[in-house]
Amino acid sequence: MTPQRVVVVGGGISGLTAAYRLLHPPDGAQAPRVVLVDSAERLGGKILTTPFEGRPVDEGADAYLLRVPWATELCDELGISAERISPDVGGASVAHPGKNSPQLTALPDGLIGGVPTRLGPLLRSPLLDSAGKLRAAADYVLPRRLMARRLQREAIDRLEAAEAAAYVLPRRLVARRRGSDRTDTLTEGASGNVRVLPGAPSVGDIVRIRLGAAVASQVVGPLLGSIGAGDIDRLDAATSAPILGQALQRNRSLMRGLRRMQPAPAAGAAAPIFGSFEAGMGRLVQALLQRLDGCVLRLGSPVGAIRRPGTRFAVETGNEVLDADGVIVAAPAHAAAQMLPGAPRAAAALGLITYASVAVLTLSVRPDAIETPQQAGFLVTRDTGWLTTACSYGSAKWPSWSAATGGDPGAGDDSHSDGAPDIILRVSVGRDDDDRHMRLDDTELLDTVLAELSSLAPLRGLREPGAVGAWRVSRWPQSLPQYRPGHGHLVERIEEALAQEMPGVFVTGAAYRGLGVPACIRQGNEAAAKVTAHLASASATASP
Repeated sequence: MTPQRVVVVGGGISGLTAAYRLLHPPDGAQAPRVVLVDSAERLGGKILTTPFEGRPVDEGADAYLLRVPWATELCDELGISAERISPDVGGASVAHPGKNSPQLTALPDGLIGGVPTRLGPLLRSPLLDSAGKLRAAADYVLPRRLMARRLQREAIDRLEAAEAAAYVLPRRLVARRRGSDRTDTLTEGASGNVRVLPGAPSVGDIVRIRLGAAVASQVVGPLLGSIGAGDIDRLDAATSAPILGQALQRNRSLMRGLRRMQPAPAAGAAAPIFGSFEAGMGRLVQALLQRLDGCVLRLGSPVGAIRRPGTRFAVETGNEVLDADGVIVAAPAHAAAQMLPGAPRAAAALGLITYASVAVLTLSVRPDAIETPQQAGFLVTRDTGWLTTACSYGSAKWPSWSAATGGDPGAGDDSHSDGAPDIILRVSVGRDDDDRHMRLDDTELLDTVLAELSSLAPLRGLREPGAVGAWRVSRWPQSLPQYRPGHGHLVERIEEALAQEMPGVFVTGAAYRGLGVPACIRQGNEAAAKVTAHLASASATASP
């Protein structure tokens, strides 16, 4: 029998992983034919490693989490685990408004998922005033029932404040929710649509109730907010930080519950948290591409629509129509919504997932212009009003960034008379509901960022002429999905609607069940398994 065909739309890490899994099925099963389509002229999505001053430096993700298995297992399969490196330095500080000027203060020890687990480090931290420390200590004594009452009140306040921006879904999509145990408010509009107002708690709700506002704004907010450019007060707890709910099931105290979930420390040196490669994260993309045997690539081919005119799908690009027995859409949710005219309910729900636009500035800094970095970087609190959300001391984290590699002889030779190479900084700007950076050109953005960073004592030399020898701006518009409270239920509705309106089409990627490289790899694995099950069903027929 002629193998069935699967079209994968989107060549980021989720789409690449899905294509790889389809082409390498377990137990020697027959692989389908796979066509991988992407509107860009390259593959990798937000993983992009390019030369900067003679070094391979990441423009997007620069590491992956080692404490979850999916990326590590994939690297093992691809045979690149031996190439893995980990940061040379750890730890981070927080940039926050000081009494007279912005200052850097080290994050307290004992954080899990960005949330404190021990009271002692909080009591010693200058990030909190006396009232904030006392409020954090109350976590040990506040009753569990306070959590339920406060969450209910927070949900009501959010429903009232957010009604103008409520989720709007077709009536039939949420009809079955009536009578459920969910606390969402449903109201029907004149158009027959239903407004679904989420009552699920945010990360900020849980942290504020148990640990207080100071911990939320000065510790948890900068850390978790920098990961996905989000606002913890509008970040769904169940999908963004499920560890919080799990901890509260173990103990009424959030800190005690988190400690009980912490694995026993292993003997010897602490295991690294993050991994990458000397050649940058692009090495993972390269290794995947080398294993896509037989995959047909269609780059620079935006998909206009996915239709089902008969028993198979028709994937319409600008140049051709690809027939398929199954489709995996690994594109951003807003792009996926435009591709599905035949699934209006799913498309409407996909369009409700909002995105933040960010940019990364890479700077090559003269080593005598700033203090020698002793940590991996710092995060920035929202109350500074800065465009900057985080700064990574890239060459301190990754030794390969400290010396020129490859290229023409002498390329990137930016060492000085004392032999010290320039320091590489990576500065992140932009976050949820703050796109000011998009209204600035690259030079204006650089000037603004340097003014912000140079207000910190260790980086004051950045304002000196010639301190920055080279720089670049990498812009990522509409790139980071925001998991609003109730996000998990919205994703369920999307999948239910697709199963009804266009069975055989599956969505995957960062917009749904987890940000970060490992989570996207896991979702790519799951999408491949789903489409494989669909192909095996009686409803799927082979393409000619």
